[in-house]
Parts: sequence; structure tokens; C-alpha cells
Amino acid sequence: MADDRPATRETQDRVFRIGIMNLTDIKNLLNYTEWANELAMQAASKLPDEGLRRDFGISHKSIFGTLLHMAGAEWIWLERWHGRSPRKDEAWSLWTTDACCDLAALKDRWGEVMNARAAYVSELDDDRLNADLHFKLLSGDASSMRLVDQMQHVVNHATMHRGQVVGMIRQLGLDPPSTDLLFYLRREISPK
Repeated sequence: MADDRPATRETQDRVFRIGIMNLTDIKNLLNYTEWANELAMQAASKLPDEGLRRDFGISHKSIFGTLLHMAGAEWIWLERWHGRSPRKDEAWSLWTTDACCDLAALKDRWGEVMNARAAYVSELDDDRLNADLHFKLLSGDASSMRLVDQMQHVVNHATMHRGQVVGMIRQLGLDPPSTDLLFYLRREISPK
């Protein structure tokens, strides 16, 4: 006979924390993010500088500004995972057009972030992935989230901003890359 009692908060929390997303899932999402980011970078590299830096009136202004923000955010989260939580001024000073002046410099620096993240993830297990990890917000305020949730946020954040990059490329009258997860999952079958 089925148990008709409502689930307790403890039971709901336990179900939520067990097996919803494991290390294999996170690795796949991070691999997808790197694949899609690379497509965005390849598309950006084909643009003239005025297209790359054109102010579209969005949160990070240009394609280059948005790509810088994406890379900087990934670096900030990686720093947090290593127990270092840079404050706002320190964090973003490394990811400005002065500190990272062109796509080649951005690609190199972003590549270092991806390599360091891959090394970090290679040492994880499911218990660490699902454990709370304390960090400080850019304001310096203390915070905590499960590592898996932080990693999902990194993937989601990149997806949102890649959508902006794709939209800006389209506004320039060019065909943007197809960066949706579906295309990553079907990349061996068909590009579309």
C-alpha cells in the first residue's frame, strides 16, 4: 500500500540532494560549456574589430565585453572553489579591455581557467560535489551553496551570455553558431 503522508522537509531535502546531478553530469555540462564557448569565440574571431566592440546597449555592451565577462565569472567561481574569494574590484580588474586587450589574450587567459577547472574537477567525488562550499560574494559577504549548484550556475550563466553573443552576431547580419545543448549532444550526428 502506498504511503499517502506528505513528504517532510527532511525527506524532500534528502531526495533533492541524492543523485539529481552527479559528477558525470557536471563534467558533461562543463564540457558542453567549453564546447559552446569555443564556438562563440570562433565566431567572434571572424568579426572585424568594430563589430566585436560595437556597443549593443546590453549589460556588457559588446561581444568582446560579454566574452570578457563570461571568462571573468568562470575565473571568480574557480577562485571560490579553491577557497579564495576575490572582492569585486580585484576580481573584475583582471577581466577588463585594458587587462585583456584582444581575443588572443582572452583565449589564452580563458584557456588557463578551463585547464585549472578541469584539474579541480578531476579531483572531485560525488560527496564533495554535493557538499556545501563556503565562499564570499564580491561584496565580501559570506555565502554558501552546494558545489554542484555553484557549478550549475556557472554553466547557466555562460549559456545566458552566449545567447546574448549569438543575438549580437545576428544583429551584425551574420549567421551565429548553434550553441544549444541539443547541438552539443547531437554533434556526432548532425550540426543542425
